[in-house]
Amino acid sequence: MTASEYTQAQRIRSEICRETTAVLRDVDVLATPTTPKPATPFTVAYDPELGFPRSNMAPFNLTGLPTLALPCGFSASGLPLSLQLSGRPFEEATVLRVGHAYEKATAWHTRRPPV
Repeated sequence: MTASEYTQAQRIRSEICRETTAVLRDVDVLATPTTPKPATPFTVAYDPELGFPRSNMAPFNLTGLPTLALPCGFSASGLPLSLQLSGRPFEEATVLRVGHAYEKATAWHTRRPPV
């Protein structure tokens, strides 16, 4: 990576941080899917040719915002689905409280996919 590319990446990161912070002024947490599709089956995940599965975690990894992933259901084929909750900077306690409330209101965290 060149210095110019690094500088541009940092500018984009700063913009993502600004935009995310602006959204979080109006809400306590953001709830988004953790991945755009169900979990990868083990038989596929063990394939050395498999690329890294896509996820929706990158914006929160870039911003450093507190984020918690929780089970939220199963696909039609029985694969787990996941929800992520993200909060304002240094609001880890809020994210954890919302996650705890979600788990108290649902039973997804107690269910297991068929293996």
